[in-house]
Amino acid sequence: MRARATNGEISVHAIAGTEVVLLGLDATEAASKDLLGFRILKRKGKSGAFRPLSGGRDFEGVKSATPLIQGFLWGDYVVNSRTAYTYRVAPVHGDPKQPSIGNEVEVSITTEDPAGDVHGVYFNRGVAGSQAYSEWFGKYRKWFKKDPNEADPAKIQFDEFLRPEDVPDRAAYKWLSRGIEEGMLDFIGQARGPQYSLRAAVYELTYRPVIQAFVDALESGADVTIVHHAKPASTSRLKRNTNADTTVVYKDGITAPQTFKSNEVVEETSGDDVTQAANRAVAEVGISDEKYLDAFRRLLIPRTITQISHNKFIVLLKDGKPVQVWTGSTNLTAGGIFGQSNVGHVVRDPDVAGKYFKYWQKLATNPKKKSAAADPPSEGIQNWTVNEQPDLSGPPAPNSITPVFSPRLTKAMLDWYADRLDAAESSVFFTAAFSVADEIFAKVVEAKKVAAGKPYLRFLLLEGIGGLLAKKYPVMAKVKQNRIAWGDIRKEPGGEEKRLQFIETLTGLNDHVNYLHTKYMLIDPLSDDPVVISGSANFSTASTVDNDENMLIIRGNTRIADIFLVEFMRLFKHFQGRNEYNRLSGEQKLATQYHDPTGKWRKPYYTNGTAEEAERKLFS
Repeated sequence: MRARATNGEISVHAIAGTEVVLLGLDATEAASKDLLGFRILKRKGKSGAFRPLSGGRDFEGVKSATPLIQGFLWGDYVVNSRTAYTYRVAPVHGDPKQPSIGNEVEVSITTEDPAGDVHGVYFNRGVAGSQAYSEWFGKYRKWFKKDPNEADPAKIQFDEFLRPEDVPDRAAYKWLSRGIEEGMLDFIGQARGPQYSLRAAVYELTYRPVIQAFVDALESGADVTIVHHAKPASTSRLKRNTNADTTVVYKDGITAPQTFKSNEVVEETSGDDVTQAANRAVAEVGISDEKYLDAFRRLLIPRTITQISHNKFIVLLKDGKPVQVWTGSTNLTAGGIFGQSNVGHVVRDPDVAGKYFKYWQKLATNPKKKSAAADPPSEGIQNWTVNEQPDLSGPPAPNSITPVFSPRLTKAMLDWYADRLDAAESSVFFTAAFSVADEIFAKVVEAKKVAAGKPYLRFLLLEGIGGLLAKKYPVMAKVKQNRIAWGDIRKEPGGEEKRLQFIETLTGLNDHVNYLHTKYMLIDPLSDDPVVISGSANFSTASTVDNDENMLIIRGNTRIADIFLVEFMRLFKHFQGRNEYNRLSGEQKLATQYHDPTGKWRKPYYTNGTAEEAERKLFS
């Protein structure tokens, strides 16, 4: 939802998601003279008192009842879904000790329902490394001594992680989930009774409550089957017993007894780590009603002929007909749900669900990658996906939902994503968990030609800037139209052993991707005709031509664009602040607790050609 208000001097553009309200502020250049900042008051509901919005700061030596905000874009992250809020924004001018409060603007807005109607969207917290996480749950951190014999309290340190399992009543889990666990379990929980079926295709499958939800559905009489990543990992072992009979599992899944000679080296096949973890987790959950034992044994369908079976979707069928699909970036793991940032997306559209179901049916046959000359045309999964949904050309159809599945015969869809990014008229918002593909990189490092006075920015949110991005990041950062942030925690002055009050750490739930796991691109989301691209694929060559993946391309839905946009900016501003803070010296860090009293802070926002000016205009 969007709402605007102005008094001719200042304006407020409010954009509401489910648990975020973003405020784009603006002031005429005349009204911005000697501007100290903005005072923002907030009221929940239709009546009641207005209270200061959190996050403001004071000037050194001045204690204000309403700390100001110095900036033209601000987020309110302490809101509930499906709730009305009113914001009063006033400019503050003059001397910090005797400020003058100008005419205020009032704007009202209602946050979205995550369940929605056609689309349900659930973003987890994605910021375990935050002052809020440490403040709320820090008392449950574990302490340790570097030297067990050391009695000096100064040598006692926090454990490396603030683990949610150490917090009573699952309070940390609920805070981190932010509705994504509940949404996933509710989706699966719809399948109760023999009229329902669930067809899932997943990569990592280890989170016990989700597995239990599938089993509960199965034991209610629902038909439940999961295609899961089961790529074999081959190892060679030395057989030392003469004429020893051993059962061999071959790569095609066939088993056969075989007698080996003494000291003969034989290749045996077992599942990779992801496969074994899923099999263990499902076995540990087990089944309580023996009546469903055969169905439980058929629960998992191994997907072995693949680079990575990287999907994370579930199709709900009623009376044999697909009616809804859950998709997005969230692996069915504790780390996916409570750690790294992720999104779960429900689409209640039989046509879209039907396309996912048809794709699932193909995956369930464990198809080969590519059709051979003598095969039927769509025998291979690459051929099938392109036959079902040819590579796109030009913009997607107006007001459409287009599923795109992988692997595909060529990287044409990756080129299409790059072209969509390049065709944006005002803004692009893009997440990259691992790297930035060369096709997209080539567009990102080009300056965009836009009409005079029109804002244009690209926002890139990355997992990190090392590794594969070490060479690309500096080149992208040089382009003024690019704003880049990456996963980080706030590092206080004084080093690891002498941090200040808030010690930001992660959950310890993730091994590979700690911060950012979403895969989405927003094209002109602030317009009336936005494009949202989101799913399981990482906008890479491998995700396009090698892996099992799915993406949704949604055009013309401003509600979905608003929800994705404000969540993007929530994470972007969170990490951008930490990136900038961690560049400072200890003395500079201490100075950031106060506002600049000189008015210099506003200058970049009114300087032609700066990213700050473009941001002010874009969000206003």
